[in-house]
Amino acid sequence: MAGIARRGLVIGLSLAPGILRAQGSAFPDRPIRLVVPTAPGGSLDILARAISRKLGEMRGWQVAVENRSGAGGAIAMDFVAKSRPDGHTWLIASEPFTVNPSVMPNLPFDPLRDFGPLALVARLSQVLAVGRNSPLRDFADFVRTVRAGNEVTIGHSSATSPGRMTAALLQLAGLRVTPVTYRGGGPAVQDAVAGTIDGTIVTLPATLPFLNEGTLRALAVTSSHRSPFRPEVPAMAETLPEVVVDSWQALFLPAGVPADLTQLLNAAIAAVIRTPDFDRFLKDQAFEAAIGPPEELAAMVREEVPKWRRVVQQTGMRID
Repeated sequence: MAGIARRGLVIGLSLAPGILRAQGSAFPDRPIRLVVPTAPGGSLDILARAISRKLGEMRGWQVAVENRSGAGGAIAMDFVAKSRPDGHTWLIASEPFTVNPSVMPNLPFDPLRDFGPLALVARLSQVLAVGRNSPLRDFADFVRTVRAGNEVTIGHSSATSPGRMTAALLQLAGLRVTPVTYRGGGPAVQDAVAGTIDGTIVTLPATLPFLNEGTLRALAVTSSHRSPFRPEVPAMAETLPEVVVDSWQALFLPAGVPADLTQLLNAAIAAVIRTPDFDRFLKDQAFEAAIGPPEELAAMVREEVPKWRRVVQQTGMRID
C-alpha cells in the first residue's frame, strides 16, 4: 500500500509539473524564500542556490535565496521559525541547527518543537585545510605541532558549525587548537588561503576550488571514513578515533505546515536530486546525495541534539 501511495504521489506531481496541490490550494502562490544561515560562498549557500535554480527549471517556481548570517545561524533559524507555516519559507541548515540549543540557553526557538523536517539533501565531509605556504605538510605534522604547544588558529564558518565542533573534539583529544569564528565558510577559506589564519575546518565543497587550484592543501577530513572525492586525504579518525563529524545538509519548514504539503514538497525536492545533471553537480561539488522522507530527518535531529549537548558540557563551550 505504501508503494502504491508513493507512485500515486509521483504521478500526481508529473501531471502538474509547475503546481503542487495540497488541501485544495495551488502551491506556490508567491515566491518561496530559501533562507541560508551563513554568508555567501559556503557549502550551504552553494547547495541552496543549486536547488533554487533547479526548481525554477523543473517546476517554474521562483525560489529566492536569502543569506541571514550571524549568531551561529540562530538569526536565520529564528526568522524561519516565526514565519507563516504555509510552505513558502524554507531553511537550509547543518549541524548548528542541532548544536545551538546546547550553547545558547536563551534561544527563542527549539529545533524539535518549532520546525518541521522537510528533506535531508546531502551528506559531506569537513576538511582541515591549510594555505599552500603553510609549514604543516600533513595531519601527523599538524598533530605534532599542536602537541608541542604551538598555537594553531583554525577558522570555521560559525560559532556552532561542524568545524567548531571538530575543534571541540580535537580539544577533548588533547589538541588545544585555537578556533576562530567567521560568518560563513567563504570568509574562513579566504583567510586560510591568505595565511591570516593557520588553517580552516569547513566543508569539502567550500574548499574544493582552492584545493583544485593548489592554493589550499587538505590535511584530513572529519568524517568517519575517507571522502570518495579525495580518497588520498586521511580521516582524522585514523589517528584520533574519537574525532568524527559526519556532516549533513537539510531543509526545514516552520512547524505547522500541513503534512500533505510537506510530503508533496519532499517529493519535488527528491525529484530534483534524482536528475542526472543535479547528481553530477553534487558529485562535482563533493556532496553525497541523501534522499529520504521527512521522518528520517526528524529522527536524525532527535539523535544529534543530545549528542552535541554532551560534547558542549565536556568542553565547557559557551557563546558570548
